[in-house]
Amino acid sequence: MEKSNIFYRVVTAVILIPIAVLLIFKAHPYLIFSLLFVIMLGCVMELANIVKINGIERFFLVLTNSVTLFYSSFELNYELSYWVLLFVVTSVTLLFTQGYKSYVSHVGKHLFCNMYIPLLLSFSYRLLNFYMGREWLFYLLLVNWFTDTFAFFVGTKFGKHKLTSISPKKSVEGLFGGVFGSIIASLIVNALFFKTHNIAFLIILGVLGALVGQVGDLIESGIKRSENIKDSGTAIPGHGGFLDRFDSLIFTGFLFYIFANLRLI
Repeated sequence: MEKSNIFYRVVTAVILIPIAVLLIFKAHPYLIFSLLFVIMLGCVMELANIVKINGIERFFLVLTNSVTLFYSSFELNYELSYWVLLFVVTSVTLLFTQGYKSYVSHVGKHLFCNMYIPLLLSFSYRLLNFYMGREWLFYLLLVNWFTDTFAFFVGTKFGKHKLTSISPKKSVEGLFGGVFGSIIASLIVNALFFKTHNIAFLIILGVLGALVGQVGDLIESGIKRSENIKDSGTAIPGHGGFLDRFDSLIFTGFLFYIFANLRLI
């Protein structure tokens, strides 16, 4: 990565991280949801660009994803019924607006997007429903920040063994660096907030968070490479697009929701 890009990456992080921390602990939950909604919109628009969804079909995609985020975030009843309804509405709407050419592909893209972005992102917001929910949300973000930061700098400095062909720049050394960063994040959060003797629980979660985050990153890389695209966008200086920045969070939010629900700390 060019030095100028690293500079923008660091400056953006220095500006956005304190703002994010302030919002987590001081903002009304509805404001946090509004920011999550903006992130969702950014990710959906970028994914629409990648898989070439345009016109009225893009409007329909944004509409269904917005409804999915709202429905999933506030844990309304009849979730199974919602997904059945979404499938039916999507199938019928696309048949009459896009025709039968590549019909299954169109429906698949829409349902994939609804599950990949708004459904999984909603679990980050759901963390606020737990005891010490804001601390859980901060922990989620800190693990993502530390994993990405340690993986990036360790991989840049010491990376020699390629992790996978899906993302050629990722290295085994970077993966271990990310895992180490997640452990540091877990220790920091425990010292500041949880103060539990069950520190092994947090370390395991941190390590799993690092690994799951890497999987989320690779999935986004797979989506981009399937369409011969390097970056999902340019919305965040030094980081690329919304998907490039939040691909790890999309998956780790669900993991943290599961662990927070165990109530072991």
